[in-house]
Amino acid sequence: MIRLDLWVGLPLCALGFLASLPMRPFRRRRAEPVRRILVVKFLGLGSVLLATPLLRRLREAYPGAHITFLTFRSNAELVRRLSCVDEVVEVQRGSALGLLGSVPVLLLQLRRQRFDLALDLEFYSRLSNLISWASGAKRRVGFFVRARWRGSLLTDPVYFNSRLPYGRAVLALLQPLGLHDTDAERLEAPEIRPDEREAGQSKLEDMGVPREGTVVVVNVNASDLCVERRWPGHRYARLVERFGSEIAPVDCFAFIGTAGEGSDVRRVLEEIAPDVRETCLDLTGKTSLAELMLLLRRSAMLVTNDSGPLHLAAALGVPTVSLYGPETPELYGPVGDNHLVFYASHWCSPCLSVYNAKIAMCHGENECMRQIRLDDVVQRTAVFARERVGLAPPHPAGRSDRSPRS
Repeated sequence: MIRLDLWVGLPLCALGFLASLPMRPFRRRRAEPVRRILVVKFLGLGSVLLATPLLRRLREAYPGAHITFLTFRSNAELVRRLSCVDEVVEVQRGSALGLLGSVPVLLLQLRRQRFDLALDLEFYSRLSNLISWASGAKRRVGFFVRARWRGSLLTDPVYFNSRLPYGRAVLALLQPLGLHDTDAERLEAPEIRPDEREAGQSKLEDMGVPREGTVVVVNVNASDLCVERRWPGHRYARLVERFGSEIAPVDCFAFIGTAGEGSDVRRVLEEIAPDVRETCLDLTGKTSLAELMLLLRRSAMLVTNDSGPLHLAAALGVPTVSLYGPETPELYGPVGDNHLVFYASHWCSPCLSVYNAKIAMCHGENECMRQIRLDDVVQRTAVFARERVGLAPPHPAGRSDRSPRS
């Protein structure tokens, strides 16, 4: 999608802008009934969750409207579990040519719905802006960023305040609609059906997750859009080794990730001492979204990089320990109180922004993550586990004699 924005997004926006010029003097400004709403957000499972207060406010303001959410297939199941969304239209994220080839069918599908209102939640994507315009929606609300010219195809452009947390910044899209007083600190938790709950719990037990005892979920990965968000894998290994002796006794460490992230998880597991590795489960690619949510709810906490599972845990009310570098937790940190965040404030961090299409410039040399010291994570997590999560500290007699590795 980033390549398409670069190659064809700008010229197509220019053509769309020129095509819309004859109709600009005739834009209708009077209030009209809103029966069908299109919301566009392609990228970021975490960003979708941070935007749920906006979706909730739309449902409250237009209780009879049909809300359609357009997103990539990787986010579709999550969005279908949001009670404030009626329909999900998914786009397969693949090659640039494949994505471009799917657009005509997609636009035909959207135009048939005759949307009254479209909200584009992306802030740098020109393609999302084009699709909102080409959907035929009578009123189109989206972000205006001068450095990312998108063709002035919006009927209601809204300034994107890059200094605000994303969850609060996106609520500005409601201002042209006269909608205010929205609680940005309350995320919408995805739903789990009763039948999924029973089957999911049984499957987790079959995979080795104990019914009782302390479970800590670990996510050593991050979105493939920015692998620089990863804390060094060997430090995760050392953290897990020191957990039981310096933070809190743990019965099971559950490592999560997609099937494609399995090799990264296995490399970390191979570095963990054998006696501790016996308590570790590799669940990469083995859980559905419902099962992942049940696992998170079963756990005492999630330890993770800046990633989608972090915000999923926050929406579910699960305590988290998270590590940030290329992105700042001030803008994309977990919502709520029960969270511990590590951020080293390296000189070039944060480097991801609306102005560089969220592309890290260090090409994997993520010094901002390496600056987060293992000893600091262990010490502060021990306090967090005891005071905020309620885990008992390790018994002095149970401390390991193994010398800590760095």
